[in-house]
Amino acid sequence: MKRDTKIVAATLVAISGAILSASIACTAAIANGASMRWRLLFRLFCHGIPERCLYLWNTPMPICARCTAIYVGLALSAALFRILPRMKEQTARYVLYGAVLPMAIDGLTQLAHLRLSSNPLRIETGLLAGLAFGVWALSAIENHEIVTIP
Repeated sequence: MKRDTKIVAATLVAISGAILSASIACTAAIANGASMRWRLLFRLFCHGIPERCLYLWNTPMPICARCTAIYVGLALSAALFRILPRMKEQTARYVLYGAVLPMAIDGLTQLAHLRLSSNPLRIETGLLAGLAFGVWALSAIENHEIVTIP
């Protein structure tokens, strides 16, 4: 794996890990008496509708189940990229399109009030999209040829 790819992989893991860790810490604080207003800090990342969130300590996390799964998928994509056979960036992009499609269908049909989604489905589609996005990003960096000017 190229140096730049390792840096991007570490960045994906660090950012995803920081958001997930902060979300868990916020949930723990609220479960132990802190104000629910702390959840507002996470509105930059997610809508945080309580009925669409995972619960820890009988308290809704400040990011929804789908976003939680996306961040987990992004963090895991670095490990997945290391074990997958190398693919062209264009191939990884098509895989990303295919992986995001179920999430888009789920979200849009719920938005259109055609049906009600569930947290297990949000987790599955979010995890798939997060993994695919991370693998695509890492493939794009790994396959990028550096041109030097003599």
